[in-house]
Amino acid sequence: MPLERRVLALLSNMTTEEKISQLSSNSAAIDHLDIPAFNWWTECLHGMWMPWDNAKAATFFPQPIGLAATWDTDFMEAVAGIISEEMRAINNEQFKLDKTHRGLNCFGPNINIFRDPRWGRGSETYGEDPHLTSRMGVSFVKGIQGGDKTYIKVGATCKHFAAYSLENADGYSRLSFNASVSHRDAADTYLPAFEACVTEGHAQSVMCSYNAVNGFPTCASPDLLQKQLRQDWTFPGVVVSDCGAVEGVFRSHKFAKSMAEGAADTLKAGTDMSCADYSYLRDSLNEGLIGQIDIDMALMRVLTQRFQLGMFDPPEQQPWSTIPMEVVGSQCHLEAAIEAVRKGSVLLKNKKLMPHHGSPKGLPLDASKLKKVSVLGPFANSPEMLLGNYYGTPAGPVTTPFEAIKAYLGDGVDVQLHEGTRVTGYAPNSEDAINACTDRDVCIFFVGSSMIAVHEQQGPGNAYAMWSGTTEGEGFDRSHIRLPGSQEEIIKAAAVNTDTLIIVVLVHGGPLDISWLEESDRISGILSAWYPGQGAAGIADILFGKTSPSGKLPVTFYYDNYTTIQTMSNMDMRSWPGRTYRYLQEPELYAFSHGLSYTTFEIPEVGSDGIPRCPSRP
Repeated sequence: MPLERRVLALLSNMTTEEKISQLSSNSAAIDHLDIPAFNWWTECLHGMWMPWDNAKAATFFPQPIGLAATWDTDFMEAVAGIISEEMRAINNEQFKLDKTHRGLNCFGPNINIFRDPRWGRGSETYGEDPHLTSRMGVSFVKGIQGGDKTYIKVGATCKHFAAYSLENADGYSRLSFNASVSHRDAADTYLPAFEACVTEGHAQSVMCSYNAVNGFPTCASPDLLQKQLRQDWTFPGVVVSDCGAVEGVFRSHKFAKSMAEGAADTLKAGTDMSCADYSYLRDSLNEGLIGQIDIDMALMRVLTQRFQLGMFDPPEQQPWSTIPMEVVGSQCHLEAAIEAVRKGSVLLKNKKLMPHHGSPKGLPLDASKLKKVSVLGPFANSPEMLLGNYYGTPAGPVTTPFEAIKAYLGDGVDVQLHEGTRVTGYAPNSEDAINACTDRDVCIFFVGSSMIAVHEQQGPGNAYAMWSGTTEGEGFDRSHIRLPGSQEEIIKAAAVNTDTLIIVVLVHGGPLDISWLEESDRISGILSAWYPGQGAAGIADILFGKTSPSGKLPVTFYYDNYTTIQTMSNMDMRSWPGRTYRYLQEPELYAFSHGLSYTTFEIPEVGSDGIPRCPSRP
């Protein structure tokens, strides 16, 4: 039977109450129709995370900004394929246990444009360029969804539609902010990646965002959802709200006069599913604000995706039903995470320094000549702080930079660990930094910005603790782009008071004004490793020359004075001082696409492209 007829047959046997129950992200079971319960909310930005079941482990890659720094679309598709491989394996295991499904849909990729360096969620994106974002987004969607003509491996959701790039700045909240966007900026900055995601990537879902655009909450915008998405781009799939955005039409934007009216506005505009609750549609229907046809149209799209995910067909008919749990956190997957760090880390500075005796020293470090190494900084030995955000339980080890350096150099080298300072809230221990770098061959500092709660002070939090990031994160824009806290001070103390070679590795998501480090004759090398996930061993490979760095910046590194002359709430890309490399009218610290290497480049032979090819069975 054709898919459309199967969908209509199922829908025709459902009551109104049952239909509405399927339009919330935590969809209820309908036993008499053999429809299992299904929670659509699974994250997959750089690895699988189920916020409602954190016990499910997965491999975690670098934050998306670090994957974008590879500028490698084939590699991106392969990484996404690994993520969906693990999601299917977890689903297969669950189906064996209780005949239910999980992890077959994910809320990613984030293809918003990183237009302002202060944005707390910029690390979730592929940077500031619409074309690079489009290419990476399409590759991610293809890797997640697979290439089968009948079934979807895992449904991808391109988010957040549209013009979303402010958390809490200039007195505005993301929940109620109205982004004033010109037709020109929409056409050449804010919308191209979404068009590519649905017309080239054929993403199954699109997520509307918290904010409004030109006066309409995006989830209640007929212009965005009906004209742009469905008419102009002929998108046939599901539109799901960001979590709580349907309620926000009434509560935050005051666009509607009641929850029932707000739910009606979103449904009629084209939002098919609410994360998390669409039960207000009962009142919308009773008050005559919507009709059965509005519910049926949304449900047809939702049920179509469930059929395409294989939920109503025997597993043996589907190409991914035998993927075993052994692939989750497999050695091949962990090696792919390490390779992502090798390919995406960006060498920002490399200056050979002349010590008091001997030959010039710098990157790469000659491991055979090292006897005493000090590793410092709040990111040197904290696994949690390497994972960025939207992560759950890692499958396998989260190797820290200190552990990677110690393992690389072996027992014959004295490798010491010193904290020096924490990201925020603590005075610098300059004396410790000076002592740590005195009479050593090299001092390697791991500093940056954090997306997690300060676990040293607060202890473990709930599932959302990471979102209260100390310096950047969801709901948390930065007020400046300098290194937070006293991290720069401990580097200066070591640089001024010792003559030891100093290398700085940045662990971060957004751009940082590290102009003192760039200009100082005492700082030999600076490497951006982003948030490396489970791939931090790749940092050691770069530092010691096993791998030559090849990453390029997907975002401009501004000077901090940019934050004093540009407001975050100004969505105009061109007005002075301009935004991103395309329109910036002020000097930058590091340009978009900047990235140094140790050597000249050579085009590899076919088959030696570094693309991870992991078997679905170990």
